[in-house]
This record gives sequence, C-alpha cells and structure tokens, in this order.
Amino acid sequence: MVDYGQIIARLRKENNLTQSELGAKLNVTCQAVSKWENNQSQPDFGTMVQIADLFNVPLSIFKDNGATDATAATTVQQSNRIDEIVGYCKDCGNAVTEDNLAQQRPVLLCKTCMEQRKKAEQEAEAQRQAEVEKANREAKAKRITQYNNAMHARNKGFIWGSVAAAVALAVAIYLATLGELHIYIKIVPFVAVIGWFTFVSQLFWDGFVFETVLFGGKIVGMPGVIFSLDLDGIIFLVGAKILLALLKMLIFVATFLLGVVIAFVASYFTFIPALLRVNRGEL
Repeated sequence: MVDYGQIIARLRKENNLTQSELGAKLNVTCQAVSKWENNQSQPDFGTMVQIADLFNVPLSIFKDNGATDATAATTVQQSNRIDEIVGYCKDCGNAVTEDNLAQQRPVLLCKTCMEQRKKAEQEAEAQRQAEVEKANREAKAKRITQYNNAMHARNKGFIWGSVAAAVALAVAIYLATLGELHIYIKIVPFVAVIGWFTFVSQLFWDGFVFETVLFGGKIVGMPGVIFSLDLDGIIFLVGAKILLALLKMLIFVATFLLGVVIAFVASYFTFIPALLRVNRGEL
C-alpha cells in the first residue's frame, strides 16, 4: 500500500518547504498537510496532481505497486487523467478537465465557480437595479413636492394679487368720483390696477420682482467709528452711532422704495414668463 504521508513529507523536505508553505501553495491549511504526512488522511486526486506538478514528479509516484490488478488499473486510469487536465481554477484552485471546463480566458474557471460568478453578477445587477429604482422614486417624489410647492405659491400669489388689485380698483373708483381732480390723475389708478395684481402675485414667486424688492436691504452697510476713551469720545460715539443708524434707515427706505418702483414697472413684462416658469414647477 502506498505511504502517501512518507512521499509527501520526503518531497516537501527535499524542496526545503515547511508544512505551512506547502499548504499555502496547495490552498490548504498546514494542519491538512500534517494529517497527510501522519497518514491520518489522504489528499484527493486533484491535490495529488497539484503536488506532482509542484515538485515536478510523475503522478505515478503515488501508485501502489503491490495493489491488486483492479486497484492498479484504477490508479493507472487516474494517472492517465493528467493528460486531460487543462489547468487549475482561478477561484477554487481545483484541477479543471475538459468535462468541467467553463472558460479558459481571461481566467480559467470550472463550471461550479462560473455558476457562482454568474449568480453573484445577477445579484449585483439586481441590487443595482433596486438602487436605480429607489433613486428614480426619490427623484419623482422630489419633483412632485417641488411642483406642489410651486402650485401653492402660484395660487397664493393669485389670491393676494387679486386682493391688492381689488383695493387698487376701489381707490381708483373713489378718485374718479372726485370732480376737482384732473382727468389724467383719475385714469392712472385704473391703469395701475393690473400692475398691483402682477406685482403682488410675483412677490410670492421667487424671481426678478421678489429679488428686486429685497435688493435695498442687501446693499446697506455703515463704516466703523473711531473715538477716544473719554467722556467727549463716548458722547461722540453715541451721536455718531445714532446718526449712522438714521442714515442707514434712510438709505434702506430709499433703495427699498426704488426697488419697489422698478419691480412694479417690470412686473407688467415679467408676469407671463414668471407664470409659465411656476406652472412648470420651477420655483
């Protein structure tokens, strides 16, 4: 009977390898090598082929010369399989023959590992599709929310614009009843009714009118004050701060009113583009 342990131990020692180093080359643990050498277990045929290739010895080294004819014939038949081996699977490391060959390029794979790779690819593709669908659902929900917010702002602008136009119309009618006013003074308020509707409506829609009205408060800034640390200096500081605060307020009011006038006039021309933009859900 073949002493597999003695043969493996001899080949390992002749090539100056430890059990751990041999196990690493065969993709097994050092404990498995130890069991082989102590005849507690035997390597399978694929591993024996690897050992023969590794130490450049014929596979027949594991043949039992004293075996029966049937056992010898089986061993010879197995030994002949060395000619059928294509290589070793990249994933599992087992010998690959023509019977279980799945692919040779770009890497050599057996059928079992190929099926596992395909399964992993299918799972990865399913995961990717699920992430894409989730992203699409979130994007759709975001668009719906944005559209609903735009419609809410549009309707709110229409309501308050209508209220402002109604008040402006009431003022225009009242001025028209006053006989001592010039005819042009009576006509102007009626013309401004439409402007109040377009102006107030657009105050609820982010755009040129809204930004122009708020422009005055964004450009106001005052310099610092240099003063001495005595009574006169403190009085000067308080007076300067009050004066600068009043100046700042005047500039704010002036620029704010200028912005309102510019936005009011522009609202006649920006109303239709702004309405189309809001109707598309762009707010």
